[in-house]
Amino acid sequence: MISAIQLLVNGVALGFIYCLVAVEYTLVFNTSGLINFGHDKYIMFGAYIFGGTFALALKMPGILAVVFTVLTMVLLGIFIGAVAFNPLRHLPSNYAITGCLALSLLLREVARIVYGAMPFTVPDFLTGIVKIGPAPITKASIAMISVGILLLVLQWLMMNKTKFGKGLRAVSQDAKTAPLMGINVNRMMLFSTGISIGICGLAGALLVPLYGVTLTMTSMIGTKGFVAGVVGGFGNLNGAIAGGLFVGIVEAIYSILGGPGIYKDMVSFVLIVAFLMFRPQGLLGKSQRA
Repeated sequence: MISAIQLLVNGVALGFIYCLVAVEYTLVFNTSGLINFGHDKYIMFGAYIFGGTFALALKMPGILAVVFTVLTMVLLGIFIGAVAFNPLRHLPSNYAITGCLALSLLLREVARIVYGAMPFTVPDFLTGIVKIGPAPITKASIAMISVGILLLVLQWLMMNKTKFGKGLRAVSQDAKTAPLMGINVNRMMLFSTGISIGICGLAGALLVPLYGVTLTMTSMIGTKGFVAGVVGGFGNLNGAIAGGLFVGIVEAIYSILGGPGIYKDMVSFVLIVAFLMFRPQGLLGKSQRA
């Protein structure tokens, strides 16, 4: 029973990480039309910024290091949006996808050159356990769930209660008509890119206690975030949230039922194939007639 509770909590925690990844690329897609298949490299780069620069080199306390990591990644996102994503969104999709992938690989090489290829970790950051009833839960899982809930609430407030959020929604619904309503699409794209890559930085910091800091730490996380977006409903922010939690909980149920750990990652791929075959619009998407 205790192990089942632990597995379920860990599944929900990873589900929130998948949510954040899915929300990140959905924001970019909705405002620029780009599918950023290299978003896992931005999460990895955020982990290096957090661990290699702020936590270890500058010896900042954990929370302060996370805050500065997010701010740094937001500025990086705005810069990348201006010099790369904005020009790429005007190109044919095959060129745009190639450009996004090339940019993400460039980030990986920058991390390798600056920080080295050897893995490392951040001591005493979100380590240890907390007893919740009879079950010991890791502090990392509690942090992922708490931060995930907070960010999703802030995202809902931004999208529904602010002028900026309403502008983002307008651009996502019709990027060609939005400028006629006085909305600066280029500015919206820059801000959304900054927010999405800032989320990558936060996700990277939260994953450090689980995976350490390595060049390949987020390859599967990025893939599962994309799966979460498709399962929830491609391009739908609420669907990204639902899809992330759904994937995390299904993985947890698989582990609770005694599924071999070596095959756990296959659960996501089975899910995406099943949804593409039987419900391509996702959990919260609307079916469309041809």
